[in-house]
Amino acid sequence: MKNLNVELPDVVTRVSEFVPEIIKFIEKIVANGYAYEANGSVYFNVAKYNDGTKHKYAKLEPTSATDTEKLEKLLEGEGVLTGDLEAQEKLNKFDFALWKKSKEGEPSWDSPWG
Repeated sequence: MKNLNVELPDVVTRVSEFVPEIIKFIEKIVANGYAYEANGSVYFNVAKYNDGTKHKYAKLEPTSATDTEKLEKLLEGEGVLTGDLEAQEKLNKFDFALWKKSKEGEPSWDSPWG
């Protein structure tokens, strides 16, 4: 970092030190209707958030018409994916994990979801 002329941080924190705050934040997102629980994981619902008036999730437009059409269909709730387990849990392709259920042997924290 010194070779790049970048100052070193004053404080280094670990996400594991803030798990209770993260859980509260996710609970609020779920309570507001913008996330959903599926099999112990929680996903942000992009289609629900993208209401077109107050919120617009994709501020940068996709580059091709084909991508734009796919995005519009997926945000309307079409095209639930099949395949891997995560894809089966999601309502649509653009939803992303806010909390993932831990697998056996992985670190884990108590949460309302798993």
